[in-house]
This record gives sequence, structure tokens and C-alpha cells, in this order.
Amino acid sequence: MASLVSFPQELVDMIFNDLTPADIGKVRRLSKDYNARFGGLYWYLVFRNLRIDLRPSCVERLIQTGERCEVAPEIQHITVHPHPMQELSVSQITPLLAKAFSVLPNIRTIEFSITYGSAGFEYWKPVMDGIIKSKRNTVETVKGPARGIQMSKFKFSANQLKGYQTTFSNLRTLDITASVQFEYGPVAEGFWSFIEKIGSKIEDLTVRTTRTASTIPSPNSHGGYLPRTFSLPKLKKLKLVETAVTPKDMKKLVNRDIEAIDISPCRSRSLAWDWFEIAKDFRDSRLERLQKLRLFLSTYDGDDSYDLPKITIDGSWISEENICRVELRSGNTKRYVTHKSLWNELETHDEVSEFWTSLTNGKWTSNRATRWKRLQSAYDTYKYEKNRAYNDWGRQRGAREQYDATVDQINAEVDSDCEGVE
Repeated sequence: MASLVSFPQELVDMIFNDLTPADIGKVRRLSKDYNARFGGLYWYLVFRNLRIDLRPSCVERLIQTGERCEVAPEIQHITVHPHPMQELSVSQITPLLAKAFSVLPNIRTIEFSITYGSAGFEYWKPVMDGIIKSKRNTVETVKGPARGIQMSKFKFSANQLKGYQTTFSNLRTLDITASVQFEYGPVAEGFWSFIEKIGSKIEDLTVRTTRTASTIPSPNSHGGYLPRTFSLPKLKKLKLVETAVTPKDMKKLVNRDIEAIDISPCRSRSLAWDWFEIAKDFRDSRLERLQKLRLFLSTYDGDDSYDLPKITIDGSWISEENICRVELRSGNTKRYVTHKSLWNELETHDEVSEFWTSLTNGKWTSNRATRWKRLQSAYDTYKYEKNRAYNDWGRQRGAREQYDATVDQINAEVDSDCEGVE
């Protein structure tokens, strides 16, 4: 009878496809031959993804694991998940992390899983410093923490930036969330300068922003939030969520080799004009390798006399045959949907209002499209007036009555144009 050891790799893959690491561990213990054939696969499955907290005892165990020559090369992905309210001794934990990373030769991914509080930087920086001190430059992916790092913390000296630049010279994927009240000019520039320093080889960039104020930030004197000169020469995939950008910023971020652009509601001083200018820049640059474009431009901030659509394109966007899907809010829960050639629309219209009117068949300023935005605007006004009338119950009651009247008026609107609504 043929032994599993003698099977070709294709059959082994099929057999092991549904086995757990524990099952494979049992297989490798059947004999020395089985262990020689399948031991490496076992260690790879068990140790390739490690989850650690930042207690010294945990990092010391990671060091001991890494010092086992059989295991160390298999550890490729580390998820940092501190205990809630864990207090760190940076002077103690950073050297331990440096030693741990120095005995792990194949670390590819560092992920931060912090789902509580706002102290992301306090956990993020010792880990990054530990990697720098270990002199390992194998990391290709850095993700998190999703709770965000205060944007003002990305203020590093020239020597610190050089350390990041050297150590993360092979970084290909960066997924980072910044928390901010609003993007004060020098703070935003410091954040994006950090990304540029470690981004010489970044191909996939995701930047999310969480904020505590609805204030629309003002760009710097040179018309953007990015530094005056900025470049990510290898960038192929860009995703921005709630990030403040201007047309000048997008021109710096997007290069001719870009393959995918995904924009969720971003902050801008003039949404309709800015995104028209950005789309025109895309057209002028042609972006012949762009195969996936998603622009979710609807936001409750700013002018409530119009709303912008969600634009989705799969495939070459410069092809006249590739029609994009245009979705616009209709009422509180529905969508108005049409299909257009974005390329042709940009070729045809040079004026911002004409462009959005044509792209949405005139619906972008309709009552149905702006209803949810006007309701949100009415609520924001009510909250503002209520806070101003602190301890003045009469004024607070008046603000509430005005809000209720506005909501009743908006909800009483008659919907005469429901064609194309889903």
C-alpha cells in the first residue's frame, strides 16, 4: 500500500485541505518519515500567525519561541492585541520587542488589534521602535490600529524618520487610521510626510480618519493637506475614508500606474467643484491602468442644496464601452440609479454644474436627493442652538419647535419624480 509520504504534492494538498493544524500534528507524529515530510507544514500553520499582547512575559515567550530554529522562520504574521487598560513600561518593553524581532527572520505582517480607548499610539510606537532597533527590514504590511492614532503624534525628528525609512524600505501595504479633531495644516503635513518617508515602495495604501468635530478643515497656503512636494511612486491601490483632500492632494497621490481608487466620504471645502476638478485631472492623466474606480461622494457636510453620487466603474475607465453605475440618494432609504460613460461626460462638460446635472440626469439638486442631508443639517442646527441656549429653557424649547417644524415640512414634500428609484 502506498504511503502518504510518497504521494505527489497535488494529492497531499487535496487531502490536507480540510485538516486542522491539530490533525496535521497527529499525522506528523506517525513516524520519522511523516515528520520529515509534514513537520514543516505543521509549524507553518501553527506559527505563521501569532497573536501577542505587550506584557513582558508574553514578549519573552515570543523570544523563546523565535530562538527555536525549527520555528522561527515560520513566523510571518504578528497581531498585537494588548489587554484592556494595559499599562506599558516603554523602556522595558521596547528592548524586549527588539530582541524578539531580531530572532524572527521572516516577519512580513504587523497588525494592531486595539478595539478600545484612544491610546493607539502608545501601543503602536514601541512595536515600530522595536522593529527599527532589531534592524529587520522584512516587514511588507502594517495594519491598524482601527481605533486610530492621534494625527498630531506623527511628529518625528529627521533621525527618527530616517529610521522608519530604512527599516520599512520593503513596505508594500499600509493600512492606517488617524484620529483628529480637524486637520490643522502642520499636523496633516506631518502625518503625510511620515507616509511618504516609509512609502517609497508602497503599492497599497489605505488611510482612514476618525474625527471629533464636523468642522471642514482649511488647507495649507499651497492649497492642500499634503506637503508641498509629495510622491508615492509605486502606488497601485489607494483607499481614502473620511480624509480631508483637495484636487492638488489627489494629483500628488495618484500616479499613472494606479490600478484601483476607492474613495469614501472625504472632507472638502467645496465638494462639487473639488471632485469635478479631481475627475478632470483623472481624465487629463488618462490613468490607462485604472481598472477599478469607486467614488462615494455623498456626505451630510457642507451645502445641503445638492448631494453627490456614488460612482462605480469596473474595468478600463477610458473605454467608451465601459459604462459606470451612478447612484444617488433618493429620500431617506432608497437610491436613484442610472448608467453613464464617465469618460464621455468629462469630455463633454467643462462647467461643474452642467457636469453633475448631466451625470445624475438633473437629480443631484432634487428634493429626494437632498432630503436626508437637509434633515441632518436641521438636526445639526438644533444641536448648535440648544448648546448656545445652555440653562435657557425657553430658547431650548424654541430651538426644538423650529427643528420639529423643519422636519415636518421636509417630510411633507410630495415626491413627483420617482423614475429610476430602487
